[in-house]
Amino acid sequence: MIPLIKRLIGKVPMLGICLGHQALIEAFGGKVVHAGEILHGRVSRIEHDNEAMFKGLTNPMPVARYHSLMGINLPDELIPNASYNGINMAIRHRTLPICSFQFHPESILTVQGAQLLAQSVEWLLKRNS
Repeated sequence: MIPLIKRLIGKVPMLGICLGHQALIEAFGGKVVHAGEILHGRVSRIEHDNEAMFKGLTNPMPVARYHSLMGINLPDELIPNASYNGINMAIRHRTLPICSFQFHPESILTVQGAQLLAQSVEWLLKRNS
C-alpha cells in the first residue's frame, strides 16, 4: 500500500481511514507502532482543531475506534488535527489534498460521521482544484 501511496502523492486526492491513516503517515516518513491496547468498537471522544474537515463539528466528538496501532513522529507536512489521550486521530497535509482518520467516520457509532466524510470530500476537492 505504501508504494502505491508514494506513486500517487500529488496526483490524486487521498482520504485514509484506519489502516489507510497509518499507511499515509508511514508513506510520509512517520512511524506506526502498537497503541498499547486493542480497541474493537469502542467509542472515544476525540478533540479536534475545528479546522478543514472538522469545521463546525461537535468538540469533543464521539467516534468509533477499531485499532491496535497508531502513527507517531509525524513529518512537518502532516498536520495533526484531532487526538485522544495523546494518540493522533486525524491528519491533514499542509498543501496537498490528503487527509486521514485513525477512527471510523463511516461507523454508526461516530456521531456526525456522515457530515465529517462529506466535509472531508469537499475539503479534498477544493484543495485539488
